Amino acid sequence: MRPSSTYRQVAAIIPFVLFLSFNCEPATETTVGSPQDTQIPNTTVTVDTTYTSGSSLYASGKVKNSGSSSITTPWYVECQFYTDSTFTLKLGGNNTQISVPLSPGQGTFWTISFSTTNVDVRNYPKFRVKDQRAIYKK
Repeated sequence: MRPSSTYRQVAAIIPFVLFLSFNCEPATETTVGSPQDTQIPNTTVTVDTTYTSGSSLYASGKVKNSGSSSITTPWYVECQFYTDSTFTLKLGGNNTQISVPLSPGQGTFWTISFSTTNVDVRNYPKFRVKDQRAIYKK
C-alpha cells in the first residue's frame, strides 16, 4: 500500500516544524521595575559612565550598601534606558547579577548593557539611564 500524497505532504512538513520548535528562541526581554522583586533598602546606585558600542548601550557605576545589614548573593542592579535627558521615551531596561556580598559601608562596581530588536539604539547616542536600583529577584 502506497502512502497518499496528503500523508507524504504532512510527513515532509513535520521535520520543518520540529526544526523551528527546537531552534527558534523566544523573544526574551529582561523584566525591570517588577514589583515582585524586592528592592534592597539603604543602597545607593550611581551611574558614572554611559557609552555605546556596536548596537548596544552601556551604563556603569557604583553601588554602596549604606545600611546596617549585609547584602547577600545573588543580587542584582537594574536600570532603565531612555532616548535622552527628557526621560519621556523609554527604550527598555536590563539588569546585571552581582556575585559578591556587601557588608555595611562596602560598595562595588557594576556595568549593564542594553540592546533590543525593537529599535536601532544607535540612533540614540544621547541616551540616558534612570530608575536604577539594587534588588533581590524572586
